[in-house]
Amino acid sequence: MQNYIGFGIIGCGAIGDIHAKSINNTDGAKLIAVSDIDLEKAKKYSQKYNVKYYQDYKKLLERKDIDVVNICLPSGMHMQSCVDAAEVGKNILCEKPLEVTLDKIDHINEVVRKNNVKLGVVFQKRFQESSRCIKKALDDEKLGRVISGSIYIKYYRSQEYYDSANWRGTWEYDGGGCLMNQGIHDVDILQWFLGPVKSVYAITDTVAHKGIEVEDIAVAVIRFKNGAKGIIEASTSCYPGFPSLLQIYGTLGTIILRDDKITDWKFINPTKEDLDFSKQILEQKNAEMEDIDRSNPIAVLKNIHKYQIEDMIRAINNNVAPEITGEEARKSVEIILAIYKSSRTGEEVTLPLS
Repeated sequence: MQNYIGFGIIGCGAIGDIHAKSINNTDGAKLIAVSDIDLEKAKKYSQKYNVKYYQDYKKLLERKDIDVVNICLPSGMHMQSCVDAAEVGKNILCEKPLEVTLDKIDHINEVVRKNNVKLGVVFQKRFQESSRCIKKALDDEKLGRVISGSIYIKYYRSQEYYDSANWRGTWEYDGGGCLMNQGIHDVDILQWFLGPVKSVYAITDTVAHKGIEVEDIAVAVIRFKNGAKGIIEASTSCYPGFPSLLQIYGTLGTIILRDDKITDWKFINPTKEDLDFSKQILEQKNAEMEDIDRSNPIAVLKNIHKYQIEDMIRAINNNVAPEITGEEARKSVEIILAIYKSSRTGEEVTLPLS
């Protein structure tokens, strides 16, 4: 018996390279093969990582030594590859978003359940130490009643970025713009922290890029089911790109997250542990943020995909679900689709979507 979990990657673009590196850097994981419809890309990965390659991903799925398939295709192409993998008994780690419509997501989840395989979806921000710390504080009700939670994603993508592949900036394959592609990570942790969304009222527009169908700026007012209100503001038009910002305010305190660093941890009745943590934050506050090219979508990832590879291995070895299942991954997509619907209709949209 093999003493590792074998992985295969479908899609040899930039994000596939991140998956390959993460697999190679994880104990108990081994990259076996890669696939891409562009044979030259597949060959390049094969040489770089010393693995087998295929142009037809169904050939990769035939391999008995592959336990997990990493789906790294454009967003609107996830469903068929997920379904094909599940139907031959392969576990799946799929890049975000799981798909670009709720019908497609629901079909994936149905096939996964029917074939009793594991499906994990990449939302790596949940695995950050800072995110775990905030989640615990909210679960412990350290902030009292949460009254406001907002995210601000001011990124930059050049015209060349959108022109680099014909699927970028399209509804069919990208599923949306600054929200569905870039902002979905922050939408995911916002709803993970604050819970289900009740309604949204939004405007979106395309203001700085040519030849794309999707938005490069979006602003939404959010009502959460717990009574909290918030703002989701996203853009890929803010040169040169700025840290993502998440703000949570409660009746007993405030937490602010800038990229992956907590910058404010303030409570009306702090414990000694809170005061020590706040002092540590204060000592670091004047230090400059890490110098990252925020127009580069790969540079901001910080190699935390490794934690999701480890999570999948734990799920297989312990026969449990991955932390971020298909049902969990559906939530952020539904919020974003509600925002798009509100922008189209000019009306407040209530969730769940029909």
